[in-house]
Amino acid sequence: MSEIRVTTISDTAGTGPVTLTKQEAAKAWINFNGTGTIATRDSLNVSSITDRGTGKFTITFATAMGNTNYNSVASATVGGADNYNRMAGAASNSTNFSYLNTFAQGTNSELYDADYTSATFHGDLA
Repeated sequence: MSEIRVTTISDTAGTGPVTLTKQEAAKAWINFNGTGTIATRDSLNVSSITDRGTGKFTITFATAMGNTNYNSVASATVGGADNYNRMAGAASNSTNFSYLNTFAQGTNSELYDADYTSATFHGDLA
């Protein structure tokens, strides 16, 4: 069995590491506090997040997606001892941004701010 061990895979010019732009790696993701004054904990290819009201956010990409058919996956949790799960949904609305909504679970599924909110976006970059 063969094994490859490397520290850095360089580009064809040998001047820097290769970025995963053509493979099926996530092209953008964000983890943020969605309550009170929203704050990004960490992200990739996200230039900003906007609070549009209770449970409503806009995630703006630093580098645009190639088309509006990218895939998005989102999750939301309220912290504390019980870590209540919430529903979250991201919509591929634009090549430059995506709307993200978080909801309380239950029959009404009303919009709700969540302590721990995250989203990942897969597709081609522009």
